[in-house]
Amino acid sequence: MKRLIFLLFLLLPLMAVAQEPDSAQLVMDSLRRELQELRLKEIIMQHALDSTGQSAREDSLRLVRRKMHIDSLKSITPGVPVIVEKDTLFILYASLGGEGPVHRAEDITYKILQLGKSLRTTTDTLTVFDSELTSDVMSGQFVLVPVSDLDGLWAGMSRQELAHVYMGIIDKKIKKMQAEYGLQAKLRGMTWAAALIVLQIVFFVLTARFTGWMRKEIMDGLRGRMKPLVVKGYELLNVRQSKRILLFLTRALQVILVLIQLFISLPLLFSIFPETEKFTWNMINYVWEPLRDMVVSFIHYFPKLVKIGVIIFVVRWMLKGIKHLSDEIEAGRLKIDSFYQDWAQPTYHIIRIFIIAFTLIVVWPLLPGSDSGIFKGVSIFVAALFSLGSTASIGNLISGIIITYMRPFIVGDFVQIGEREGTVIEKNAFVTRLRDIKENIITVPNNSILSLPTVNYTAGVRNAGGTIVHSDFTFTYKVHREQIEPLLLEAAGRCRLILKTPPPFVLVTQLEDFYTRYQINAYTTESQRLFEVYSELHKNILDVFKENDLEPTSSHFVKLS
Repeated sequence: MKRLIFLLFLLLPLMAVAQEPDSAQLVMDSLRRELQELRLKEIIMQHALDSTGQSAREDSLRLVRRKMHIDSLKSITPGVPVIVEKDTLFILYASLGGEGPVHRAEDITYKILQLGKSLRTTTDTLTVFDSELTSDVMSGQFVLVPVSDLDGLWAGMSRQELAHVYMGIIDKKIKKMQAEYGLQAKLRGMTWAAALIVLQIVFFVLTARFTGWMRKEIMDGLRGRMKPLVVKGYELLNVRQSKRILLFLTRALQVILVLIQLFISLPLLFSIFPETEKFTWNMINYVWEPLRDMVVSFIHYFPKLVKIGVIIFVVRWMLKGIKHLSDEIEAGRLKIDSFYQDWAQPTYHIIRIFIIAFTLIVVWPLLPGSDSGIFKGVSIFVAALFSLGSTASIGNLISGIIITYMRPFIVGDFVQIGEREGTVIEKNAFVTRLRDIKENIITVPNNSILSLPTVNYTAGVRNAGGTIVHSDFTFTYKVHREQIEPLLLEAAGRCRLILKTPPPFVLVTQLEDFYTRYQINAYTTESQRLFEVYSELHKNILDVFKENDLEPTSSHFVKLS
């Protein structure tokens, strides 16, 4: 009793620091177990004293008191379960031979597993051997569970009775394990495994023969029935390309069939033996869990998917309506004041871009993962790359839009942009392409067109009925004006590409120190052939001057003696 009181005094301060580090908790648990064991020993000693001749009534009272003591200890003492393959057999509370209940439970579990998984056709019958201090559950000469009087008190029965209870539980568990892990079970499992492997090999061979037969049929052109794939007169795939695609699909089919067979056979093979059964569920989970997550995610996402579908449907028909209007305006069937026909398609594309951008803004929050950090980070990264890499492109795009609505020229006009001359053959959002008199294609960025002077020769023909070609010549003051002007008009009148109405005319553009500068002007509608017009005009002027024995004083003309 003195030792009991001393331990109580030690226990009280330790209980006050129950929330301290783990080491204090371990010490407190150890002291609590020792206190419980001392109290149990006190009960046993008291029981021994009672058996020396006390009355039956006092014995019954003491038994009740012992049971009350045990019940009070159970309410505050967590036992240690003996668990074998996720099956709790019984619970230990008391220490034995210096070993705590934790070590006892581990030792008993190990022994039961060793006996239950042994490769033997028969197992020794379990017996209970009573010694002076313990009752041992034994398998042959092998002690499985030693049971003490303390264990019996915790269970509310004698140690002999408790040992027989443990023996029945362990015997049932060992027989169950022997049915799963024993030699007969192993032989039966190996037989099933061999049959499954043979069956899988047969399926592999059948799959290889089937795909080989398909490849042979494809190489033979499916017995002459294979034809080129033609869509609206365009040969999308010839026979050779179709064969290559079909051969690739055949190989992919063979791989898929083999993977399906392995996915079925490997789990079955692993499930035959209890030791590898857990791999079966792991393999199934590797495929099932992603599929399940995909299905669950799709079910949760389906309402948003319906919203996206409705939005895209409405936008698609809206764009079709706008496209129809733009086609009508471009064809001239629908006229709008101050809106040119060549504006129809560019305007449609601009409106289309804005509608698609607005649709993307509306749909973006509905996309799966749009609110995740990774999705936002990738979006910012792509936007930064687009901004840094498309500065010049954006400038050309904006310039192309401005040029479209400024209408300095249209496709087919003969223009001069800076020092470049040619016929406009293409005008898109980024560049304008010209074809010069040498049939060269000149590509001019739209951004540079706004900064260069542009001359449209065809606009004069289209708006004023013709454009004026001109050429300058100089003569000394000794040659009278009345002599020069008729000759220039006669030379212009000889040109086939120059209009007779309005008639050509001559201007005196400058009076120099030693000569007079004359300019012949004439109308033509051949803006696409200006180089021919000028060439013909110059030839005729030279011919007329030679016929009348006149020579211009220009430095480009030198009289040969």
